[in-house]
Amino acid sequence: MTVQITVPDWVVHRADNQTKRSTVYSLSVHPDGTRLATGGLDTKIRVWATAPILEERAADDDATPRLLSTLARHTGAVLSVRWSHSGRYLASGSDDTVCFIWDLDTASVGSGMVFGSSETNIENWRPYKRLPGHESDVTDVAWSESDAYLGTVGLDSLAIVWSGSTFERLRTIRAHQGFIKGISFDPIDQFFATSSDDRTLKIWRTSDGGLEACVKTPFGSSPSSTFFHRASWSPDGANLVASNAMNGPVFVASVVKRLAWTSDITLVGHENAVTVAACSPRLFRGPNDAVATVVALGSLDQSVSVWLTGHPRPLLVARDVFERGVMDLSWSADGYTLYACSSDGTVASFVFSDEELGTTLPDEDVTQLRKAYGYVPRTPSAPQTHAPPLPARAGTHTRPQALAAPPTAPGERLVQHISRNADGKRRIRPTLLAGDAAPAEAFAEAGTKRTSDAIAAFPATGGRALGGEKRTAVSSETLHGLDVSVPAAHASLTIRSSLRESCELGTVDVRNHTDRPSEIALVNANDEVMWLDFVTKPCLSVTGSHAVVAAALTDGTLVWYSPRGPRLSTLVLEEPVARLACSGSVLAALTLRGQVRRWDVVRGVALAGDARLAPQADVRRFYVHTNGIPVLVLANGEALGLDPEKNSLMILASAWLAQHSTAWDTQSGAREPVRRAESEVAELVPFTPKQASPHPEFVVATTLRHLEMRMGAAELLGSAAEYRQAVHALARQLAEQGIRNQAEELLRALLGPIYYKPGAQPSWKSEVCGLSKRELLASVLTVMSTSRALAELIQHVQSLLDAVNA
Repeated sequence: MTVQITVPDWVVHRADNQTKRSTVYSLSVHPDGTRLATGGLDTKIRVWATAPILEERAADDDATPRLLSTLARHTGAVLSVRWSHSGRYLASGSDDTVCFIWDLDTASVGSGMVFGSSETNIENWRPYKRLPGHESDVTDVAWSESDAYLGTVGLDSLAIVWSGSTFERLRTIRAHQGFIKGISFDPIDQFFATSSDDRTLKIWRTSDGGLEACVKTPFGSSPSSTFFHRASWSPDGANLVASNAMNGPVFVASVVKRLAWTSDITLVGHENAVTVAACSPRLFRGPNDAVATVVALGSLDQSVSVWLTGHPRPLLVARDVFERGVMDLSWSADGYTLYACSSDGTVASFVFSDEELGTTLPDEDVTQLRKAYGYVPRTPSAPQTHAPPLPARAGTHTRPQALAAPPTAPGERLVQHISRNADGKRRIRPTLLAGDAAPAEAFAEAGTKRTSDAIAAFPATGGRALGGEKRTAVSSETLHGLDVSVPAAHASLTIRSSLRESCELGTVDVRNHTDRPSEIALVNANDEVMWLDFVTKPCLSVTGSHAVVAAALTDGTLVWYSPRGPRLSTLVLEEPVARLACSGSVLAALTLRGQVRRWDVVRGVALAGDARLAPQADVRRFYVHTNGIPVLVLANGEALGLDPEKNSLMILASAWLAQHSTAWDTQSGAREPVRRAESEVAELVPFTPKQASPHPEFVVATTLRHLEMRMGAAELLGSAAEYRQAVHALARQLAEQGIRNQAEELLRALLGPIYYKPGAQPSWKSEVCGLSKRELLASVLTVMSTSRALAELIQHVQSLLDAVNA
């Protein structure tokens, strides 16, 4: 087999003023085959010409353009890029929580220099639409086969479906209990699939947005540390190939059968988790006239494999192309060229021929196969002209020689109405596009039900609950026209038309209004209102536990409710609250200026300790641990906890230490509080390759600091098991390295004072996290006993411990 593999060194993303490559998270080849879009850690989208990648003659021709355009509108890493099937639009999702839609401005020939760099745009791809709606990283985007729908998913556990023509939001689904890391529409436009860290693959109907199936079996032991779970449907819609599956202890891709939604076939061979599956968009006719599907898999083991149905082994396994895990795959529309990208910053192309894959099945034959599942050909909802035909194939394969402009729709540009507030700030009123109403009707918003044992404990006794009717969920949109003047250095003042927050009591449902009082309700598992209240200002955040329901309003008011509905307190704070969180009777608030405050709502008192974040802090997650300590996870790769004794925020986990510490072994979904904080940091900050340090003690030092930080975090969060594990790991490191001064400090801290000094103020505590320090010392001495370098110290401290315990 002769497969042409090319790794162009000029297809690269680099951060500003950096020479090393940035991670390439996603790529997508244009339907006409002439362009390749890539998105990377440098926050840029780059559009490349494919001719210099695929053709030696074009690669050697200095007149042939390579980089066509650099799209620099995102403020975070670009995690997903996807061309629409028509080729008119490019969709991009980023960890800045926004999805952009781009189209080619044919009225101008390039836009000259790219702002802030020396690059020159040959083509001008302009931002056509900005789609806000996610509260965290947008990890994947996907178009339906007809381009009628665009789907986005993210780390906020939301799946959002947009109109593919007007780009209005059609449906918001809280689809999973964990981060969502992949979305894919089936080619028949009946279903779309989402894959999550909660170890499920869910199939949703495009007709009503309802859940069709939840596939769990292949994912019961799947790792949660995989950043992407990109799945792919076969061209006939018969099967869905899902990544990040397991077969016992073996990493596999699972083939899920349509309608039955069962998986009896797995693709085995990778040595680490499969991050992406990509089916070729064409079906092939092989030997004996059999119809076959081609699927490519990318894995964290740095390899790419290509499979053909009917063959027990892969056609190709490429192990030496990349130095790090594979992030994304994309097939050309003709089905013969595969592109792959890696977290090492490189992109590769794999060119196959008829000899390996067979001849492609005619489109009319594919349509007949799809009709068996109810496929009805439809006109794409996005206005467009026909895309240029695919390159003709002569012999085994022919490559495009020139760049053809993607199709664009005739018509005028959008007109935006701009006014200015009294303070001089611009206000832009969005202009809605008229379009096909069918998608919106098909995705009419439906209610989301929550189970609640706590509500069931309060049965109705014939009385009346205020607002005790059924309550149907509504879609959440950003409210416009609100006059709220507050600083937003630490959290953007995003006011939604609706908020729904599940808690132990049921679901807290908020309806914000600008022209009348806003509503706060608690609903049970049947979406029946248990109690209802009205407030004069819109609500920014809500939370609930078995002891309280709390709501923060835009004017700085903080309202507490009992589980049965009466208001317990109405506080007026110095500044509005951006986020609320609670655990048991402890309620915590993060204000818009970054202050962290706590209350015991049962006793009705403020708890000791508050702190304020630095102005540049970007808080991504905010929650309260079971011992009442608020935890904040920042976008810069740090997890902080409020230390009430020091009135300061303490670092619980650091992504910088994680890059180099040999003790960093956490996995997503951990229940232990310190491991949970570390795993959430790891999820937010993509890890880069560990760089060798010129200092020989660098890794040792960072490992020791990491373990010391873990001990402090375990003490603050009251995690006895994690404290014991951390102190043992630290002792083992000190013993292996023979570091006497730090070992002596650790042993004396656990031993404590051995002589009584009259008049001395006792400062040593005999317990930590409920553990006896001297009992810990005995086990630590056992861990360190194998060290020859510390033998004298260990013997001395052992004799002191024996004397104290005598």
